[in-house]
Amino acid sequence: MGEASVTERMIERKSEVGGEGSSGGFILSDFNYCRDGILTSGLIASIIKKDEFADALNFMEKYHIIRDKVEYDSEHHDDILKILHGKMKEKFGSVETLDGIKAIVDEDSWALVRKSNTENSIRVSAESNSLEKVRNIHQEIKDLVKESYEQIK
Repeated sequence: MGEASVTERMIERKSEVGGEGSSGGFILSDFNYCRDGILTSGLIASIIKKDEFADALNFMEKYHIIRDKVEYDSEHHDDILKILHGKMKEKFGSVETLDGIKAIVDEDSWALVRKSNTENSIRVSAESNSLEKVRNIHQEIKDLVKESYEQIK
C-alpha cells in the first residue's frame, strides 16, 4: 500500500495509528505521520513486561518470511492480478484484496501478491512457521503469477 497511502487514509479516517506492511512500519498520528521504528520499539517496551517481551520475541523467531519481485511491464499488472485473483481464490478458498491479493494458506502461513507502484514488478511475499513450507508457498505463488501472465500474452 505504501506509507503515503497509509497516511492519506489515516487523515481521511481520523485514525490514531496506522501501519505499512512491507517495512513493518508503525505510524502514530499524535507523534508524526511517518514510520518510526524507534517510537514503535519504545511503545512496545513500555506496555509489556520484560518476560512477556521475551515470549513475544521467541514467538516471532519461529516465523520465516520471503519477499521477492517478478519483473513484468506495469501495463500488464492489473490483468495479471485479475487472473491471479481467481487462481488464488480457487486454490486457497478465500482471499483478501485490501492491498493486493492475500491468501491465508493455513493457520501459520500466508501469501501476498501486490503490484509495485514504482517499478515494473509484482511483489510476492510469503510467511510461515517452517522455512521449507514458506519456500514452497512462495514458489507456488510465483508460479501462479507466471501462469497468469502467460494467459494474457
